[in-house]
Amino acid sequence: MHNPYLDEAFSPGRVMDPRFLGAMQPTRLSASRSFLARMVREGWRITRDSLELDARGNGSARYTVTTPAGSITFVAWLREPRGVNRTGRIIGSSWDMLGSLIDGVASDAQIAATEAELPKLYEGRAPAGTLIWMRSNQSLRLFRHVRDSLAAGAQPDAAEVKRVGYLMRNTGLDGNGTFGSVTFPAIPAGHSLAVSYHAQMLSAYLMRELSVDVVQELARIDAPTTAVPLDSEMRRHIGVGNGSALGLVMFVYNRPTLINAYVSATVAAVRLVLSAPIDAGDPRFDRLEALLDRTIRYRSLEDTQYRVFTGGKQLAADLRRIRAGVRAARRGDIARESFETPLAAVHRFANGRVSPEALATFHTLLIELAPDAADALVQERLNFEESLELDPRLSSGAVREALLATFGWALALPLNDPVHRDRVWYQSRAAEEPRSGPAEEVPGAHEVIPNYPSRARELLAVLDAGDPAVPIGTVIAAHPELEHIARSAVGLRELPYGVPHADPHDIDFVPVWLVRLMNACVHGLDRTEDFLNRSVLGLIFDGAPFRDELEEANADEWWWQHRAVLETVTATDTVTVGGSELPRSAPTAPVLAPKVSAIVAPQHDPAARITMKFRELRLAGGRAMQALNVPEGSWHGARDFFVTTLIASPDAIAGFGAALARILDDTGQAPAWRAPTATSGAGTLVVDGHGASLHAIGHVLVNLIAGAATEAGVEVRLAASDLDGAGAGLELALARVGVEWEKLDASEGRYRARRSADPEATRSRFAHAFRAMLIDGVEVPAQHWWDVYYPGNAGLYPDTALSRQHTGTVKDAYVPGQQLTRLFDPAEVASSTDPNRDTDHFIPLTTATVASA
Repeated sequence: MHNPYLDEAFSPGRVMDPRFLGAMQPTRLSASRSFLARMVREGWRITRDSLELDARGNGSARYTVTTPAGSITFVAWLREPRGVNRTGRIIGSSWDMLGSLIDGVASDAQIAATEAELPKLYEGRAPAGTLIWMRSNQSLRLFRHVRDSLAAGAQPDAAEVKRVGYLMRNTGLDGNGTFGSVTFPAIPAGHSLAVSYHAQMLSAYLMRELSVDVVQELARIDAPTTAVPLDSEMRRHIGVGNGSALGLVMFVYNRPTLINAYVSATVAAVRLVLSAPIDAGDPRFDRLEALLDRTIRYRSLEDTQYRVFTGGKQLAADLRRIRAGVRAARRGDIARESFETPLAAVHRFANGRVSPEALATFHTLLIELAPDAADALVQERLNFEESLELDPRLSSGAVREALLATFGWALALPLNDPVHRDRVWYQSRAAEEPRSGPAEEVPGAHEVIPNYPSRARELLAVLDAGDPAVPIGTVIAAHPELEHIARSAVGLRELPYGVPHADPHDIDFVPVWLVRLMNACVHGLDRTEDFLNRSVLGLIFDGAPFRDELEEANADEWWWQHRAVLETVTATDTVTVGGSELPRSAPTAPVLAPKVSAIVAPQHDPAARITMKFRELRLAGGRAMQALNVPEGSWHGARDFFVTTLIASPDAIAGFGAALARILDDTGQAPAWRAPTATSGAGTLVVDGHGASLHAIGHVLVNLIAGAATEAGVEVRLAASDLDGAGAGLELALARVGVEWEKLDASEGRYRARRSADPEATRSRFAHAFRAMLIDGVEVPAQHWWDVYYPGNAGLYPDTALSRQHTGTVKDAYVPGQQLTRLFDPAEVASSTDPNRDTDHFIPLTTATVASA
C-alpha cells in the first residue's frame, strides 16, 4: 500500500540536504562492507608470498589473492620513514609504502616496470593489467610503540591502539585509468572486482594486512628470541587510516551519476524494508533489536572526538529512543496509519525527534532485515555509465521543462548576499591540491565546481526571454557558459539524488558534510573525526576479520562491535631501550616543501609512446581549457571535445600541444577566451572563430552547427579558426548528436551539415569509438602528451601563503602573525587539534618513543 509519508521522508528535497547526506552511515551497500561480504561469501584466499625487510623498514612484499574468477597480485615496496613532505595531503611526497594491485599473477616484467614507474607517480606509467597504485604512511607513534612492545615480548597498550586505530594510513588509492591503470569499464562482467570501488577496497584491505605483517616482522628482527605476534583481539582494533578533505567535495559535485547510484540504492533498500509487511512478534524484530543493542553499546563506549558531527553518546541516547519505538511496534502497540507498516510508524515517530545520524543509523540496521535484496542492489546499481547527453536539436521549451524538474531546488534555494557567495573551488600548482577559499584571496583561480544555483537562474532567464521552439544548441552557442547546466538539466532529470541541494559557493557552506557522505555512505568508513569543518579522518575495516579469519568469518557481525580494552599501560617520562632509559622525544611537525607543477614539458625520447586512458585525458584536458580561460560552465564541454578529437585521431594531441604553445605566454597566461559567432545568409552559416584553436571552441561549434542543421543540409563556412588537427574530432562530435558532416572544400573552410536520416546509426559511430577508447585507451607519442599535460598546469593556481590556508588541514599551513584567510577565526585555528598528528608528526626511527608521546 502506498505510504505518502515515505515519499516525503525520502524525497530528494530531504535526502539531498547536506546535513542529511553528511549524517548517512556505512551500510551493507557501502563499498568496504559489500566488498568484504563478497570475499567471505566466495571464499577468497590471501597468501603472503614474500616479505623481505631490513631493520630500518626498507624492503618489499608480495601477496596473492585467489578468487573464484582468478588471481590478483599485490606488490609493495617499503621505505624507512622520512620527515620531509610527510603528510596525508596530496602534496606529500614522502611515503613509507608504495604498492600496486595487478590483475592476474604478475610477471617479473610487470613487477620490474611497476617498481621503476610507481615512484614517479604523475609522470609514471603503470604496466598493462594494473588495477590500483597505492601509497601509505605509518602512524609513527603507534607503529613504533607496537614494534617495541612486540619485540619485548608484550602486547602494546590496547587503549592507545584503539584510540589511533591504524598502523598505516592510506595516502592514495589511484585507479580507473589514472597513470595508465585499467579503467573501471574495462573490468569485464564476472570479474571479482567488477563493482564500484571494490578494487580500491581490496587495496585498502591488503594495506591493513601488510601493516600488521610489517610491524611483526620488524619486531622479530629487533628481538628474534623474545618477539611475539599481535594478539588476535588486539589486531581487531587496527584498521586502515584515511584522511579526506576538499577534494571529495569537488568529486561529489562533479560525479552526480555515481552519487545518485549510491544514495538512490540506499533509499531503495530502506524503503523496501519500511514498506514490507511485518506483524507483531515477527522474528525480524528480534534481529533489529539485537542490532540496536549492539550499536548502542558501540556508540556509547567509543571515544572518537566528533565536532560538527553528532557524538557517540548522544547518538546512543537517540538510538535508545528508537529502540523503545521498535519494542512498541513488536508488541503491536504503536499508533499507525492504515497504510503504514509498524516499522514505518517507528520511522515516522523517530524522524525529527532524533539526530539525523541516529535516523541514518536506523536505516543501516533496517537494511540488514533484507540482506538479499540489498546485495542485489549492489550488483544492479553500482555499475553505471556516467556520460550525460544533450541533443542540441532539443527545443528550448523542452530544456526549460527539464531545468525546472531537475534544478527546481536550485531555483528555489535562498542565496546568501553576493559578497558572501564568493567561495571558489580550485586546484593549486602545489601537486594539484584541491583548495577552497574566498575568491579575492586567490584572484584568477579557475572554478572547479559547477555553480548550479546561479547558472540555473541564468539559463531560465535566457529561455524565458526566447522562443521555446528554438533548438537549445542555438541558445547555448550564444551563451557557452550555460552549456553544462543545460546538459545537466536534461541528463540528470531521471537521477534525482545526484546533486546536493546546497550552494557550495556560499562562504558559510560546510564542506565536511559532503566529505563524510563519500567517506561513510560510499566508502564505508567509520569513526570519522572531523576537523575545522573541512577534513575527516576515519578508519577503513575497523574490526574486520583478517585474512586468516576469512574462512570462519561472518560478514554481518564484524562492524559496530564494541571490543573491550582489557588492560592499559601507563606511559612514563622515559623508555627502556637495550637496558638503558632514554627520554621520550616530542614528535615534530612535518616539514612541507611541496613540488610545484611545472608548466613546461621536459624533453622525452621522440620514439617513446604511451597509452592514455579516459580519466587522464579528461583531467588534463579540463585543466588545459581552464588555462585557456574557457569559462566555468563551458570548459566541461571543451574538455569533452578534446577527448573526442583524440578518439577520432590520436594525432590531434600534437595539434593541441602546438595550440597551447602558441597561446600561452612564458608565465602560463592566456588572452581572454572568446566564443565563436555566426551569421546566416543565402543558405550558408558563416562561423567566425576569431582566431581560436578548434580545440578550445569546437564544443560551441557542435551546438551551433547541430542547432542549424536541416534534413536537406546547410552549408557551413569556418573562418578565422585554427583546426590544429581537430577536424576529424568535429566530425565525430557531430555524429554523437546525429549530424552528418561533409567536406565540400576544406581549403576554403566549406562544409555541409545535415541531420542524419538514421540518427541512431550515426550516433553509434561515436558510441562504439568511445567504448573502444574506454577499454583500450589512446596511444600517442609521449612527448605530445607531455606537451599538453605540463602547459595545462597553467590552469592550476600558483601556490601562495594565503592559498595554502585553503587546504583541508589549515593547521600545518598557518603561521601565527600571517594574514589568516577570512574563512577562520585565529582563535579557532589556535585552539584546534590536528587529527593527522599521529601520522604526519615525525619521530626519527632511531629514537624510541611510546605511543602516548
